[in-house]
This record gives sequence, structure tokens and C-alpha cells, in this order.
Amino acid sequence: MGKDWDLGELLKSMPLTPTRERVLRYIKQEGKASVKGLTEEIGITPMAIRGHLNKLEREALIKVNTVRQKLGRPLQIFALTEKGDALFPQDYGRFAVEILSDLKELDGGKTLELVVKKREERIITLLKTEFEGSKNASERMERYTQYVDRHGNMPRLEVLGPKSFVLYINNCSLKTVVDQFPLCCDSEVRIIQALFPEAKIQKTKSLRNHDKNCCYQFEF
Repeated sequence: MGKDWDLGELLKSMPLTPTRERVLRYIKQEGKASVKGLTEEIGITPMAIRGHLNKLEREALIKVNTVRQKLGRPLQIFALTEKGDALFPQDYGRFAVEILSDLKELDGGKTLELVVKKREERIITLLKTEFEGSKNASERMERYTQYVDRHGNMPRLEVLGPKSFVLYINNCSLKTVVDQFPLCCDSEVRIIQALFPEAKIQKTKSLRNHDKNCCYQFEF
């Protein structure tokens, strides 16, 4: 029998009541669930189950799909959202580290450097497309900040003037990888430099150096 996860311990930043943890576990195990199924599994009233489901839906942890039936009222089926599914243990970081370690062992790191370079080129091409239509440096900085935020890095952009900005990155979503392969952190710097070639960019803080964030100063 596998390890029983404590979602409350895993996500103290998003505390869940024991009943809501059970609701999420059941939906995860079954793939989807109805109010009737949850009522039978957990042993509380349908009204109470709906209260917990409404709360989880407001927190964007579950989604609902209404299925029409030949007889009776439409049936509501609940499933986890990506955010809800992410509450359960993931092991992407370890997997990525193992793959990169194998690549490094193949030829002393040459293939690894090529893979990292290929990723750089892909991201730069993607973001240059997103930058199209930007009227000035401020709009491009905003769009880049939105990209960083979409990838879970908790950015904050401080506008000092029309051509002066400070970008704080408060989380490293690649930390597991970067801790083992610092070249991946260096790659992120090169991406920024390629996206803003006309700017003078200075990295004054780094999570890698145990600062509380990564800090980039931009002068256009």
C-alpha cells in the first residue's frame, strides 16, 4: 500500500479542512465524482458536500461539468483543475535532474549544453512573437513579467521611469534543476539579454546565492 499523503502538510500555504482533503482525494482517485458518490464515500449530507464543493470551486481547485440525463435533473460531475491536481505530490524536478545528469554523462556535457541552448532559442522566439505590437520598453517589460508569472516565478516589476525598471523574481520554479545545473540559471540571464539587447541589464541579487529574490535592473 502506497504512502498516504497529508495535503495539509504539503500545502500549509493553502490550508484545507479534513473533509475537503477527503473530497479532493476521492476525486483524484476516481477521476471524477458526483455529489451522490461523495456523500456515500464521506458519510455526510448532500447539502454539506455541496458546501465543500462550492468552496473548492471558488478556490479553483475543482471544476464542474453539467451532464444532461434522459430523466430527472442534469447531473453535476466534479473533477480536479490543474491547480487542484498540483496539490498532490509531483516529481518533475527529480525526473528532469536525472535526464540532464544522463545527458551530461554521455559526452561530458556537450549535449546538455546544446539542449539548454535549444531551449533558449525556443523561448526567445516565443517571447519575441509575444512582444510584437509593443509600443515601448514598458509594454515589453510588462509582457515579459506576465510570462515569468505564468511559469510560477512570482515576479514584481518596479517602474522607476519610462526607461528604468527593476524586476524582482521571488521564486525559482526551476530550483531543483538549477541547484544541480547552474548553467540553466545562466541560460535564463542570456534569454533576458537577448530579449532586451538595447538595455543595460545588471543582476544584483540571485536566489542561487541565497538572496531573497533575483533582482534585475534595466536601463534602456
